[in-house]
Amino acid sequence: MFRYDLGDGAELRILQRYHAPELLAYVSANRTYLGRWLGWAEDMRTLDDAETFIARGLTRLAEDDLPWVGIWQDGHLVGGLLFFPVVRQVKSTEIGYWLSEAATGKGLMTRAARAMLGYAFEKLGLNKVGLQAEVENTPSRAVADRLGFTFEGVHRDAWTNGARLIDLAEYSLLAREWQARRAEEG
Repeated sequence: MFRYDLGDGAELRILQRYHAPELLAYVSANRTYLGRWLGWAEDMRTLDDAETFIARGLTRLAEDDLPWVGIWQDGHLVGGLLFFPVVRQVKSTEIGYWLSEAATGKGLMTRAARAMLGYAFEKLGLNKVGLQAEVENTPSRAVADRLGFTFEGVHRDAWTNGARLIDLAEYSLLAREWQARRAEEG
């Protein structure tokens, strides 16, 4: 079983079908906070919904070797990260992440995303990882900045969250930038 120790009682685990009840309970308990930024958090209402979400992640793992992971803190699910399909011609993907409100502000998402970016760049040899965050989602955008992503601009009315159109801040990180940053960190 895949586990990646983030330190301080936190770890990453690949989301598996048996995590569906725990994922559903987590989303249900954090729906208001998560739903502000993630439409799927509003839509996940049943065990079948959670199982379908996890199945998409397992498909991503089988097709692109990119795991969808949960973040556990002291044995409790507090967030997760996922990847979108790889665009093979340019060796790129996009990362997404979420965290419960109680787990924010402690550097946990930055550590978790750094680990997964290392996997994407160093193990899979990808060239580019993109990231999109709602313009008003300052915590998510701050993670992108801390990780060294380059802000590329705003896509206006680019997506929906519920019935409202939202603007998305677009970021990217290239393998050469990742490598330079890692070398600086020593």
